Amino acid sequence: FLPQVVKSARVMKQAVAHLEPFINAEKQSGSSNGKILLATVKGDVHDIGKNIVGVVLQCNNYEIIDLGVMVPCEKILKVAIEENVDIIGLSGLITPSLDEMVHVAKEMERLNFDLPL
Repeated sequence: FLPQVVKSARVMKQAVAHLEPFINAEKQSGSSNGKILLATVKGDVHDIGKNIVGVVLQCNNYEIIDLGVMVPCEKILKVAIEENVDIIGLSGLITPSLDEMVHVAKEMERLNFDLPL
């Protein structure tokens, strides 16, 4: 099962690379629906789901800032401020990732972030 998932993810990345010029051309012809920051939280390297969500959102005219994997809370919040994002999307597959997501949410609350998470 896992090898098929990994292979599917690779095929998806190749397909998206082929479609990117068309996606970018579509973006230039209209306004964005919003800016979304995506990140796999610190302690996790699983990004297949995040990547799929990013592609779907790009195809629906959202600007995506993808910080990658193993991203610490401080970087997520710093980039969210610098880029003036509308939404923060966190990703994680393993159980400890949930604790890190809770940490990010608490930091957002402590710093009076008023963004959907």
